[in-house]
Amino acid sequence: MELPATFSDGGIKWKRQTPDSLPKPRSWWRLYDDATLTSLVERAISNNEDLAASSARLQQAREISRATRTLYFPNINLGETARRSKLQGRTNNGGGGIENSFSLPVDLSYELDVWGKVKRQNESAQASENAAAEDLTALRLSIASEVAQTYWALRAVDADRAMLDRTLGLRRRALKLLTDQRAAGAISGLDLSRAQTEVSTAESERINLDRNRIELVNALALLDGAAATGSSVPERADLPKPPSVPGSLPSELLRQRPDIRAAERRVAAANAEIGVATAAFYPSFVIHAADGPSATSLNNLFKTTSLIWSIGQNATVPLIPQERLQAQRAAAVAAHQAASAAYRQTVLESLKEVENALQGSSILARRQIAQEEAQAAAEKTLELSTKRFKAGLVSFLDVVDAERTRLDAERATNAIRAERLAVSVALIKAIGGEWK
Repeated sequence: MELPATFSDGGIKWKRQTPDSLPKPRSWWRLYDDATLTSLVERAISNNEDLAASSARLQQAREISRATRTLYFPNINLGETARRSKLQGRTNNGGGGIENSFSLPVDLSYELDVWGKVKRQNESAQASENAAAEDLTALRLSIASEVAQTYWALRAVDADRAMLDRTLGLRRRALKLLTDQRAAGAISGLDLSRAQTEVSTAESERINLDRNRIELVNALALLDGAAATGSSVPERADLPKPPSVPGSLPSELLRQRPDIRAAERRVAAANAEIGVATAAFYPSFVIHAADGPSATSLNNLFKTTSLIWSIGQNATVPLIPQERLQAQRAAAVAAHQAASAAYRQTVLESLKEVENALQGSSILARRQIAQEEAQAAAEKTLELSTKRFKAGLVSFLDVVDAERTRLDAERATNAIRAERLAVSVALIKAIGGEWK
């Protein structure tokens, strides 16, 4: 497929992959330098049940491939025959007789791979095995990414919880001060009621965050292949900066995406199946050989005089099922076309995902700067409103509005920081691993 040289201009063609050119697995989650995240991801890779199922499917594909490779070798079977027959006209008086027959034949048959049918069957099985291996890698990448994104969502909740704890402390102290002022007749009951409302609202929001945290911790337990009951993750309220992304990334990085490599291997398997279906039109040549003892009594079965052998070959040409063979080959061609279209769609989807993550990362970085400026302005407004209220120049409603604005601004800043971390994980997943 034609691809842009980077995610902005130019154009290149993809190259054929070889085992040496495949990317080596990397622990990209260590880029974040977070011990808890590393522990969660590595536990998920070891214990996740979806990964266990995918690993079993890979083993199934390997065994099928191994079984297909045995088609290169002859079939050798050891049999046993014991027969008792009534014969006509075999005695001196013209009557029938009874005859026993015992044999232990060793039969050998071998189909010559004249038209490459067996070779193509092996190519298909090997490609299917490789696709299953890439599916397992893709699932491992997906689960590790989901763990990381869930973890950063949990850290964002922890940051909001810590922020609301601080806000509740301030509001409760303000409520106590206003209660004393109300008792002294210095303020109206309306101001006191508003302060009580703000405390209760913050408490409600804080309780809801407790619920959100429980759900995220349980989600991590499921990803790690553990029971949700009793699971826990240490609290951390800080949100680090995401790993720095280069100004441009080469589109060749997409070659390390396991889902693209799996799709390409399915195209190869489907292509080989066309060869198998084509070979069915041509004659098949089979060599047969047999050896072993045969006698009319068990006493004579193992004597050298009872040994017999035969060797020969046969050729068969399909005549009647031509229409069926043509339909089977047409079906194989259609399957190849479908696999090719799925491969191209996977590449296009990957380009979209990388573009979204790259551009989203850049936009969020600029948005965070603007939001931090808004938060600083909101904190300044709250400070001024509090001073003016203490001086009796404004009502407590102005302080409430300023404090709400500051809280919303700080929560928005936390949300952007968490989103930047999530987008960095999405970028890593989109390119199939880290960019370093």
